[in-house]
Amino acid sequence: MFKRSSPFIYDVKNRMKICGLLCLIAPVAIALRLFYMQTFQHDKFTTKAERAIYNYLAEDRLRGKILDVNGNFLAQSVRTHSCGISKRYVKDRNKTISFLAKTLGIPKERILEKWRRNRNFFFVAKKIKPDVYMQIVPTLRTSLGQGLDLTPEYERIHPYGDTAIDLLGASNSKNFGLSGIEQMYNRELSQDISKKRAKRARRGEVIYDRNLKEHLSVGDVYLTIDLQAQFFAEEALKKSVEEYGAEHGIALVQEPSTGKILAAASYPVKDGQSLGFQFTYEPGSTFKTIAISSALDAGTVTVTDSIDMDGRKWEVARGFTIRDNQHDKDFLSIPEIMQLSSNIGAGKIAVELGAKNLFYYLKAFGFGTKTDINFNGEAKGNVPPYNKWTKVDLATKGYGYGISLTPIQLINAYSAIANGGTLMQPHLVDRIEYADGRVDKKSKPVKIRRVIKPETSKIMTKVLQSVVEAGSGKRAQIKGYTVAGKTGTAEKLSKEGGYGKRNHIVSFCGFVPASNPQFTILVVLDNPSKYTFGGTAAAPAFKQIAENLLTLKGIAPDQVDFIN
Repeated sequence: MFKRSSPFIYDVKNRMKICGLLCLIAPVAIALRLFYMQTFQHDKFTTKAERAIYNYLAEDRLRGKILDVNGNFLAQSVRTHSCGISKRYVKDRNKTISFLAKTLGIPKERILEKWRRNRNFFFVAKKIKPDVYMQIVPTLRTSLGQGLDLTPEYERIHPYGDTAIDLLGASNSKNFGLSGIEQMYNRELSQDISKKRAKRARRGEVIYDRNLKEHLSVGDVYLTIDLQAQFFAEEALKKSVEEYGAEHGIALVQEPSTGKILAAASYPVKDGQSLGFQFTYEPGSTFKTIAISSALDAGTVTVTDSIDMDGRKWEVARGFTIRDNQHDKDFLSIPEIMQLSSNIGAGKIAVELGAKNLFYYLKAFGFGTKTDINFNGEAKGNVPPYNKWTKVDLATKGYGYGISLTPIQLINAYSAIANGGTLMQPHLVDRIEYADGRVDKKSKPVKIRRVIKPETSKIMTKVLQSVVEAGSGKRAQIKGYTVAGKTGTAEKLSKEGGYGKRNHIVSFCGFVPASNPQFTILVVLDNPSKYTFGGTAAAPAFKQIAENLLTLKGIAPDQVDFIN
């Protein structure tokens, strides 16, 4: 006969089951929660984990280079580092600050001041020198270097110092162009600041994610500028400005057949301020070349004509008389008008040509409009509408007054005469080469329009050649080479009103060799403290630049007597 189970035993079993179930509730709940989090909230917690481990640190991108036409570096970026401190990782503040003060050459008090002023991270020194960087690197894995950070950056340098700096301009610490070519082509030269994923190790050093690949899209800008030509122009210009005490000086060199600018110098030098494109002035006698070329081309005068000098005192209108004091001749031919720089002759030729025709030629030569060389701050000058000109206005424009222009406009007009009569589009940028292999060509020769006939160009070249051989431009003569050019001396408007000899501009513009022009060169000196003339001050600078270029490029002499 079986014994009946005790109620006590039965209660113990049930209680054990209940306890077992109760013990399973927490693990099951945790397991379900983990399953939910890992399955449905995976992305959320992965992001949180990455944020806890990794930071995205802003880092400057490499900026493209600026080079001359031959590939010489004019501006480039070099990798450097800035030293910073993350306070929370520093173990011994005093030792760390003392080390940095000694290594960086910064007063300890200045670092302590930054420490107190910042909650956690701050830069101690920006763009440290390579030798200083090498002293800090070994300490990063020691207790002394905990919390130190060396952030990679780029510094803009100019291997040839201030050469062409007025063209190149400047960029700031954020890799952004501020002036000159740096600003004009900022989009092509720069990339956005990159944010690299990195984590900080136990000691505080930064470890970058090696799996990230950078894709460079920057371009290198090649100028039409020739480094040697630029150096020659700057050297000659500086010498002339300092010798004659001029406020400013400008020297341009252009290739007449293509329009390429080989040199563009300003003195004193200021980054991004290139006066060859930004400066406007009344040109004076260098403009006679334009007026007389126009009249010859229109057929209102011929090169064999003689112009009556009216006793060297020509009353253009009541109360306005033009005088020639530099000669004693009653009649002058066209070459003699240019050689002696006769205002009466140039004024009469302009009047004979007429306001409408002269205005047409001035516009055809490109005066009164920007050249579209696109340099920042390029001026357009001023050519008033011809229907507002009086006879006096017309006559004075014949010798370069009552009109304002820029140096780039004048040299481009002379290049048109040099190349046979075609106005070319001037270029400052040759090409842009991108990191992915693309090349954007910028300086293909562009013919804007024919301004004068080839026959007129030949006649005017001979006339300008005679100015150098027998006229006011003798100091521009170069042994073995034919030179064509014209001097200019223009009085400036004074602050009190009217023109005064104390304020004047002297210049010389010409091309060489005259038989086959390779270089058009313009030199302008603004307001020399010593009263001088274009033939005295500017022509020698032209000669110095031209001689150096002819030698550098190996241009053969063309002067017949010299060759024979």
